[in-house]
Amino acid sequence: MLKTFKTFFRFAMEDRLGYTVLVISVVLAGVFENISPYFYKLFVDAIPHLNYQELLRILVFYMLASIASLLFIEISFWVGDKVTIDSAKRARQTIFAWVQDLDFIFHTNKSTGSLISIFKRGDGAYFDFFFTVHHRILDIAVSIGVMFYFFISLDPRIAIITAASIVVTLIATKFLIGLNIQRRRLFNNEEDNVSDVITDNMINYETVKLFAREKFENNRLATVFKPWRKTFWNFTLTYRYIDVTLGTIFNITIFIVLLFSITATTHLKMDVGDFVLVTGFITILFPRLWDLVWSLRDISKNFSDIEKYFALLDQQVEVKDPVNPVKVKHVYGEIDFKNIFFAYKNRVKNAINGISLKIEQGQAVALVGRSGSGKTTLVKLLMRFYDLTKGSISIDGINVKDFTKSDLRGFIGVVPQEPILFNNTIAYNIGYGKGHVRLAEIKAAAKLANIDSFIESLPEKYNTEVGERGVKLSGGQKQRLAIARMILSDPDIVIFDEATSHLDSESEKLIQDAFWKARHGKTTIIVAHRLSTIMRADKIVVMEKGKIKEIGTHKSLLARRDSLYSHFWNLQIKLD
Repeated sequence: MLKTFKTFFRFAMEDRLGYTVLVISVVLAGVFENISPYFYKLFVDAIPHLNYQELLRILVFYMLASIASLLFIEISFWVGDKVTIDSAKRARQTIFAWVQDLDFIFHTNKSTGSLISIFKRGDGAYFDFFFTVHHRILDIAVSIGVMFYFFISLDPRIAIITAASIVVTLIATKFLIGLNIQRRRLFNNEEDNVSDVITDNMINYETVKLFAREKFENNRLATVFKPWRKTFWNFTLTYRYIDVTLGTIFNITIFIVLLFSITATTHLKMDVGDFVLVTGFITILFPRLWDLVWSLRDISKNFSDIEKYFALLDQQVEVKDPVNPVKVKHVYGEIDFKNIFFAYKNRVKNAINGISLKIEQGQAVALVGRSGSGKTTLVKLLMRFYDLTKGSISIDGINVKDFTKSDLRGFIGVVPQEPILFNNTIAYNIGYGKGHVRLAEIKAAAKLANIDSFIESLPEKYNTEVGERGVKLSGGQKQRLAIARMILSDPDIVIFDEATSHLDSESEKLIQDAFWKARHGKTTIIVAHRLSTIMRADKIVVMEKGKIKEIGTHKSLLARRDSLYSHFWNLQIKLD
């Protein structure tokens, strides 16, 4: 809890001047707003004397206090809005940047629906939390402080009775709000489960339609709604407990304080003005205490959301950038894997078992093997999505750990097996890897990737929206667009991960021709199952169970009839 508050105030107090002005204006507004019962006492005491000048003077000061209260309230809201907006923006940007920098394993294990829900609720809770703490809790604290000042001056016993009531109220509130927070967290977990199901359905709607599983999805949602309803009901019950418990405490306290005041007045230990002052403050106090309770309730509701939001900052980056990174603008592309080992977390077996492999500058090296043999893992280790268990990987003699992750991945252009596109235009997606880019460059890359004629046939051409994750394009079109994106980024090292797996035979040949032209002079790694795509590779590395089984050219490996490569080749010839 303390850590969450520290994180909150770190963002809130970054603008120290604005924050200081906010706090001072809230305090002054609270003082001027809550001294009105004192003026009522002065009026009651002065009226019997029929002194017009004195009554007028009291009225003028009363109005000045009211105007000052209004002025400082407006200042507090104006400054508070500015501080809140700026600090909420800083918080969201900081958390977003932190999540962006988290390791590949975090993003593969995350639930998109839950993460979006955390961001949405956390950002909304930040605004409510800020307002409640500064414009409600602080104002209430000031009003109670003003009241105690006058009660102690009048009769300390009234202050003691009132203080005892506040203490009992806070103890009861602590217990009830603690129950509220606990049940809110349980409800949030179930709310995230509901969000997961809905988001998963929205992302995979095509699969739902293909298998006519709409009814199944409705039942799936109904199933997760059962615990959601139960936790929601238990959560709302805590508010009824608060109403009954604290309402009883307040009414008993009002009765005791007014009974004491009536007794003191009738025994002439207090005058009528004093009685009016006590009544005025009690009238203000208990609505304020109700406001305090509901403020604490709001804080409890928002706290569980903001706690989860800030908890994203506790996720640790395991693959860290070096303290003093090596800075180079380009690399030549000589890659050296030296006796590397790697195992995924929570897995006993190594995914990579002592591989040593040297790729010369400008070479095209193909990685082939059965699924799970370690081909894609080798590429991910090169890009430092994970760190090695043992061994080293270097580019141009520089350990990849000595580059920043951003620089390292900037040297490498990847065409993945399943390209994921942004919900934006074709031009945006092709130009994404380079940043500032001219349309002529985008068109040139599209032409090289054999997708320009298709784009030009569209009504909106390069301004055509591709839809979420590129859903408006076919698999082959997405693949060629991804190839164009890689070509335009002009990397020093090129990685093709099953880059022609979704293409028909004609398009595959055109893409292969374009690819071999585009990668001229660049070190290239090709991860492939379709062996026809790698016949021209300088070196073919056949992998099996995380190890290198055999290395050679297409011809030399085929010449060995007992080779694993020959086995794969013969199987594909039969299938074709």
